[in-house]
Amino acid sequence: MRTREPGLQARRDRNDLLTGVIVGALAIGFLLFRGVNAVVSLFAAPGAITVESPLPAQEVTTRLGNGATATITSGTLVVADVSTISVVSLVVAIILSTIGLVAAAALGVATCIRLLRGHVFDQVNVRLLFALSMSLLLAWVGDVWFRNMGLNGVFAALGDEFRGQTALNLDGVSLFVAAIAVGVLVIVFRRGAALQRETEGLV
Repeated sequence: MRTREPGLQARRDRNDLLTGVIVGALAIGFLLFRGVNAVVSLFAAPGAITVESPLPAQEVTTRLGNGATATITSGTLVVADVSTISVVSLVVAIILSTIGLVAAAALGVATCIRLLRGHVFDQVNVRLLFALSMSLLLAWVGDVWFRNMGLNGVFAALGDEFRGQTALNLDGVSLFVAAIAVGVLVIVFRRGAALQRETEGLV
């Protein structure tokens, strides 16, 4: 099997890392825009809040052609007279989710820049990746926890009880999986840093 030339592989690695930096920077801008837009959309209706929520499965008739029956499990609710605590909780959910994701993207960019400069297995990268993993967890837990509190108040204003906790928890499970994946990288980089220190000590 033919191996790649070291120079060619190095250029490809550098291009991949540069792409990571560019994509990460663009992601930060998009996430900030999405966070601001989410807060604006929350208060889009005068005197009420607009929020997406899991719903108990129910049949509706859609306005498609002559009408078709569909089962919905989520929807956008426009609700008035929601308690202040619930509204604040919904805003905090958006803020924590945005902060967590922006921090994760920024830490990813910082890690790529350090790798471009030749710093691979060292404690700084270990700490950066650990912080990235925790940021993803913050984005997931903060969003789920406070959105759940907010939706409890939304359904209370409607005279009902919110029963979509399971769907809410599963909604952002991809962030939890990503946090675990980055956590594995933390272990790899920590072991690499330890091996590098041992190797340097033998020289």
